[in-house]
Amino acid sequence: MKLSFCFTIAQILIFHSLIASGGKGPATRLDIASQPSGATIMVNHVAKGVAPLTITDLPAGPHLVQIQKAGFRDAFDTVVLESGVNRTLNFKLEPITGILLITSDPPDCEVSNKGISLGKTPLLITTLEHGLHKLTIASPGYQAKEIEVVIEGRTPIKQAVSLMSDSGTISVSSDPAGAEVLVNGISRGHAPCRIDRIPGGTVTLAVKAEGFEPHTREIALAAGEIQSLDIKLKPLPGTLRVVSIPEKGRVYINNEYRGHTPLDLVDIAPGNYRVRVDLSGHEPVAREVNLPQGSSITEEFRLTRNTGRLEIVTAPSGATILLNDKKVGITITRGMDSNAISDPFSVEDVLEGEHEVEIFRKGFANQKKPVSLKRGETVTLQFKLQRKFIPNYEVTTTRSYYKGVLEFMNEEGIRLETVPGISQTIPMKDVKKHGPLQEEE
Repeated sequence: MKLSFCFTIAQILIFHSLIASGGKGPATRLDIASQPSGATIMVNHVAKGVAPLTITDLPAGPHLVQIQKAGFRDAFDTVVLESGVNRTLNFKLEPITGILLITSDPPDCEVSNKGISLGKTPLLITTLEHGLHKLTIASPGYQAKEIEVVIEGRTPIKQAVSLMSDSGTISVSSDPAGAEVLVNGISRGHAPCRIDRIPGGTVTLAVKAEGFEPHTREIALAAGEIQSLDIKLKPLPGTLRVVSIPEKGRVYINNEYRGHTPLDLVDIAPGNYRVRVDLSGHEPVAREVNLPQGSSITEEFRLTRNTGRLEIVTAPSGATILLNDKKVGITITRGMDSNAISDPFSVEDVLEGEHEVEIFRKGFANQKKPVSLKRGETVTLQFKLQRKFIPNYEVTTTRSYYKGVLEFMNEEGIRLETVPGISQTIPMKDVKKHGPLQEEE
């Protein structure tokens, strides 16, 4: 059987050193330092401590020194020690770097480490040492973002970063469409529209359209925020003026009474309205009226008379007039004599057609007459009332007693109709007592 032995150069050197020294302990000194410090020191594969370190128990001769520190590449060196001679070794460790790929939304962002630019995304970084790193990703118009990355070994790492805009966005739609949109007094388009790059904070939004009331509101907008607004504009009110010939017609809007002509209706919503004008003695007139937004229009109604006129004369005056069983007045005369013929009594605005006029006065028989009246016509009716013999007055003299209908009385005497058609005057000097006849219950 053959035996195979493998020795390193350092082991051979140590073996020869021990033979030369006769196996006695060396009087040597080795100072070892590392940059950075804290590295583990291995001499001839035996751990000796942590740099910086002074070693005095090594024999003279050659030795293999190895430095190890996490995140750094191992460093090696050989040293030949001599008795009574101090040797120094300084190791500058080379860090192990990772592989990092950074992508971003939006692209072309600046990546920096401790204020030093590393490049723009998408960016492959191969210079970062092991450990925790804080990287800053920034782009104009966006809020800068800091990310933490832990580098371990050479395993590639991919990091995707999304930046938030440093301004807000407002999406505006309107009813009606096409309204102008203003932000802080500056026109930014017509709805529907999307307005970007609005500085965060409180902004004034205005939406305007012809024929509608402007809509204005204050909006608190945070950086990166998107607000969607649906604005329904209120139509501008209009003014409707209603006039009629003749005036004083009653105005109805959608069957609701609103006043007499001339009439101004202000601040009413635009749209279609049914307008009707009524005036006593005239045909009512109605029509559809369209009031546009923010407009002022005048509607004229010419009314046509649909009535006639009655003139009623009674003899005597003082008679009550009923038209179709409704009292319309009492005839009078300008003179003092209530038994005289009355002045004409006018009944205006009587609808065309068939009517009935009734006249009555106490002590007289009622009278009725039909009348046919045409539009615009004046009809005169005369009534001669027939007295009814109803005694209503009594007179007592020194010789006699009288009862009848009082016709008149003055300082000379009292005239009574004592029987139908026969009157008698009683001298006042003979009258002892007189007065109205008491009605029998």
